[in-house]
Amino acid sequence: MVLAYEMEYRNPVSEKSSVELIPYTSEYREMYKAMYNECYHEMREALDIQPYDFIQDDSFFDSGMDEVYLLVEDHEIIGSVALKSNEIDDLIVNPKYQGQGYGKQILLWALEHMDSKRIILHVADWNKRAINMYKKNGFEITGKVSC
Repeated sequence: MVLAYEMEYRNPVSEKSSVELIPYTSEYREMYKAMYNECYHEMREALDIQPYDFIQDDSFFDSGMDEVYLLVEDHEIIGSVALKSNEIDDLIVNPKYQGQGYGKQILLWALEHMDSKRIILHVADWNKRAINMYKKNGFEITGKVSC
């Protein structure tokens, strides 16, 4: 069982995103699959969540991809995020680009494109780096959930 936090956007930030994301298209399928698995593999392995590579086959892409947006530069995915109703989900940054501020910029972009007044996200307790980034950008922990 994995402990995760629900976080809510309660302290709006005035900073605007300096990036523009595009809707996911199937031309990025293999690159997205590789990045997604690489981003989550370490956590899934550390928490013994199998399979360690979550995307096993193309059935993953059968639904929900219309909610996914990509940050792409020179035909390479830098990161992505899914906007699901009032939830920011699967905000990931290609490991090659982590630590360069892209996660924050993707988060700011997502906040600018959400239609809901109440914005939430879920993050594994294991992911301290993400929790800190969310807190610095207006989110507060509002609950705990077990996955």
